[in-house]
Amino acid sequence: MSWDDFYRRRDALDAAVATACTHPDTQLPVVTEDPLAGSSMNAIEDLSTAEGVAQALHYRWMLLLTSRVDLALLEAERTGGDLVEAVTSAWHRTAETEPALRRVLDANPVPAASLAREHRMLALAAELACAGDSDENIERIGAALLGLVRSAPKPVAPRCSPLSGLLRKLALSA
Repeated sequence: MSWDDFYRRRDALDAAVATACTHPDTQLPVVTEDPLAGSSMNAIEDLSTAEGVAQALHYRWMLLLTSRVDLALLEAERTGGDLVEAVTSAWHRTAETEPALRRVLDANPVPAASLAREHRMLALAAELACAGDSDENIERIGAALLGLVRSAPKPVAPRCSPLSGLLRKLALSA
């Protein structure tokens, strides 16, 4: 895929999200023709069906979510934090930074294979399942975790008192 193809595909997906947000009662918009006349449809041909658009949008979600989960797991490892909490907060932060994408994915059916990949990633990242477990069990555990993540209240960042800020500045100056 060339850079032109990449940008055409990105622009088509951005337009699909924008259209779906402004018209939530309609089906996901599909790409019927390339916006650049005379160029190939190869980069966006899989966006010609609502299922293809949903799959591409979920793939975008997974790229964003996986990177946040990886960072959260590294931080949890460094601080000795809880992995389930790290995965939960990463999911919530991704949903907060991409509200339009999350809203479109919630309002439209996503292919089962795409959801299964998300479930497996979440279960394995939180170490609630092992790579040696069956895919069905890993997916079931991941689906249960995602259900809990979505229903749980968003984590609240701990508030620092003014005294702790002053103490931190004093410690740094010593």
